[in-house]
Amino acid sequence: MLIRFVVSNFMSFKEETEFNMLPSKGKGYKQHPNHVKSTESGIDILKTAAIYGANASGKSNLVNAIEYLRDLIVGKPDDLVMPQSKRFRLDDAYRSKPTTFRIEYESNGIHFDYGLEIDKGEVKEEWLYQITSVKKNSDLLLFSRKGNEIVFGDFFKDIDVSYVTKYLKKELESNQCAINAIYDNIDDNNIIDVFYKSMLKLIVVKPDMFDSDYTSSLISKITSKEYVENILKKSNTGIDELVINDIPVNTFFSYEDEDFKMDLIDRLESGIEKTEDDELCYVHFFMKNVHNVLNKKDDKYYVSVLRTKHLNSENLFEFVEESDGTNRLFELSPVFEDLTSENEVVYLIDELERSMHPILAKELLKLYVTNSNAKNQLIFTTHESHLLDFDLLRQDEIWFTEKKLDGSSTFYPLSDYKPREDKNIRLGYLEGRYGGIPFLGDFSKLK
Repeated sequence: MLIRFVVSNFMSFKEETEFNMLPSKGKGYKQHPNHVKSTESGIDILKTAAIYGANASGKSNLVNAIEYLRDLIVGKPDDLVMPQSKRFRLDDAYRSKPTTFRIEYESNGIHFDYGLEIDKGEVKEEWLYQITSVKKNSDLLLFSRKGNEIVFGDFFKDIDVSYVTKYLKKELESNQCAINAIYDNIDDNNIIDVFYKSMLKLIVVKPDMFDSDYTSSLISKITSKEYVENILKKSNTGIDELVINDIPVNTFFSYEDEDFKMDLIDRLESGIEKTEDDELCYVHFFMKNVHNVLNKKDDKYYVSVLRTKHLNSENLFEFVEESDGTNRLFELSPVFEDLTSENEVVYLIDELERSMHPILAKELLKLYVTNSNAKNQLIFTTHESHLLDFDLLRQDEIWFTEKKLDGSSTFYPLSDYKPREDKNIRLGYLEGRYGGIPFLGDFSKLK
């Protein structure tokens, strides 16, 4: 679970800017106790955050910054780590300043504190601690880095890491995170594995993203379609059932697509050789505005397509024929199925309510927040004021972002204003009492 994220000199973040999932202190913040999880290190973490703000205030940039750090940890850049286009560009002095990231994260009962400093396209400093006690200010160094020099902490005193230290000093590239290389080179080290794999469970959902793996898993019956069918039914989309159509490969592809068809078949056969099981292998591809899956059954090739069946009709429809709202619901279904599971996942959703009716967006949020599992987290940006409801969210789970006079972004929670619980928070927000709304010029002068 995300505890704290701090960033500087990245996109609209100039000085160090903090966003956190920490509950506010005081007697007035006892609402929704199931929204709070206590860690072994002695800190409480909230399960939800809704981020409001005017257009271009920095909401999406927070999502982008967390995603960028995650990708640095679990991947390896092909070029400079931090190009000029990613830095704060409204002050020329920041062209030559370093970019910093820091993330506190809890996974499998372990409280991690990870930091990174990037300068001139290279990783200059990096460190990872285990926080053992917040109250006692006690921590344990796992490793620290300056340049390509790696120092391992006392946690590794009983493990021979001298070979790794020598290897990294020689082979660690300046644009590569040490945590990435350590994970690759120290086998069976539980604590490094926990942190690295927790980053893989930090999942970002952008407004126009489509999870082709989810569609493929539904078509291949690896994933049950019961949950998404129920979501679509209860949302009054008119969809009664999701139907998988198996179309013979020669019927699906025209003569002009022969080469493409044969390439797909070659990829499928190559995969079958590795898995040695026709039923477990498939190839996903996008064609005719539809996500399709090529598979093999009884030595014959088929293209499987996911289609919708509506009430009182035997006709089948493509998803491209459905509304944007229905498609958004389909995209978010695996997210909310995951969030109500025991998987310890963290989802960051940019524009949760996109293309959806306010009441429907509210019901989706309610589905998650009323779930008793506090191991998962949902952090989302939104403009939808109907979600400002103390029956769903605590005051400290509602955040606002503002753009300062110098063009940089800042964040603050609603709990800073300490509004009464009986206040109409939605009306107060729309009236600008808490910030996070656009201040517009006189549009009448455009006539």
